[in-house]
Amino acid sequence: MREGRMVPVDREGSAVAPRAAASADRARPVARTAVGGLLAAGNLLTGWLLVTSFLVRPPGGAWDRASITAAGVPAMSAHIGSWLTEWATFHLVRWRLVPPWWYAVPIAVGTVSLVWLFVLTEK
Repeated sequence: MREGRMVPVDREGSAVAPRAAASADRARPVARTAVGGLLAAGNLLTGWLLVTSFLVRPPGGAWDRASITAAGVPAMSAHIGSWLTEWATFHLVRWRLVPPWWYAVPIAVGTVSLVWLFVLTEK
């Protein structure tokens, strides 16, 4: 090894060949696109469930047991889906496949669905 030249090092401390590091960086955009698409699909599904929960309105304006259940099931499903997408986002951010701002969507969906579930239980 020459003086003054930086050599890429992997986690265990052994030197990585520059060509291998460059090929790994070239493969990353494809992986990021595929993973980002799957994560976006999961976030869209949980968002759709949450919107479906908000669109349920009882006929006649009175909230009965069936109306609360009809609004609560998609809200709970959205909340569970937000936990799953949050777990997936955590691992994908840790592996540096998606940027950290991807945390915002599952956190927002989970928070709104939880608040909506609390509102529904008060009715």
